[in-house]
Amino acid sequence: MHFIRKPFVAGALLVLLAVVFLSACGSDKAVDGGSSPAASSTPESTPAPASSTSSAETGNQENAASTRTVSTVNGDVEIPAQPKRIVALYYHHILLALGESPVGANLTWWGGSPFLKDLESGIKDVGGPLSLEAVTALEPDLIIMNSQNAEDYEQFSKIAPSLLIPYDGNRGVYEDAKLLAEMLGKPDAADQLTADFEKKAAEARAKLGGVLDGDVKAAIIRIDSKGGQFTVFGDNYGRGGWSIYKGLQMQYPAKIKEAVVDSGKQIVQELSLEQLTDFVQDADYLFVSNEGFGLDVVKDSSVWKSLPAVKENRVIELDGKQYFYFDPISISAQLDLIVDLLQKHQAE
Repeated sequence: MHFIRKPFVAGALLVLLAVVFLSACGSDKAVDGGSSPAASSTPESTPAPASSTSSAETGNQENAASTRTVSTVNGDVEIPAQPKRIVALYYHHILLALGESPVGANLTWWGGSPFLKDLESGIKDVGGPLSLEAVTALEPDLIIMNSQNAEDYEQFSKIAPSLLIPYDGNRGVYEDAKLLAEMLGKPDAADQLTADFEKKAAEARAKLGGVLDGDVKAAIIRIDSKGGQFTVFGDNYGRGGWSIYKGLQMQYPAKIKEAVVDSGKQIVQELSLEQLTDFVQDADYLFVSNEGFGLDVVKDSSVWKSLPAVKENRVIELDGKQYFYFDPISISAQLDLIVDLLQKHQAE
């Protein structure tokens, strides 16, 4: 996240993260309650009953209740059961969606969603370039990162317990949320995020019954090189893809499904404008992410004018600043915006 997604590591890494709760006495109650029984108040001169908890045992229970062990690609890592000062070198946007407020994050690269503006206002930016000193100064009790900072893992792990979750372009943002929520001992929060989106998406599809009737195909592209090239996106690379393909359940044009989605790439770049026909000829709707170049640089092209979606006036330009981001909060807001755009377009 997906989440914005900006892959910096070639290839996809699959991770199985299991959260294992520690309990010195094997007591589920001590773990679930988040605290251990109080130490015995029996005077030293009076022998304690055999069933009483000794001070040493109490200390162990308190330690077990206050930490958990997480299995990661770097081995087992003991982290606070309820971290209070998280620094997120990545995934901060997902943490916010889970109700966590990191004290620090790499906002230089991953921040800036207009839908997270207020939530990010209290987070210290430690990125661009990443500063170990800035991270240390925040006195974190947990550091979370992805593959971008893998080489610096050892340095960060000396500052605080650190969790590396390798980037995987085939893993969706809600899967990322599930992994993080399990680590933090709150899997229900991730389940709720997924349920909320599915409910909202179903309501959106109902609103757009007339637009989505039949096998409606949509393509998401970006115009590059002053109109000389273009980029095409799948469902898992921002630009409203998750809302369009997963939420509204619009279908992929055949070439996009083959080259972008089935290949696992999720993005294909530096395509000549002449190749537009191959990728979007069968698209009913064409969404154009304006990230510097908009429709004005291609509108007079013969290739552009030949596209069925253009002829039928089914081209919708997306503000790159709003649709670039890829996290549960931004995706939910993007779904609302796309529904509005399609409704307005239908009314024209």
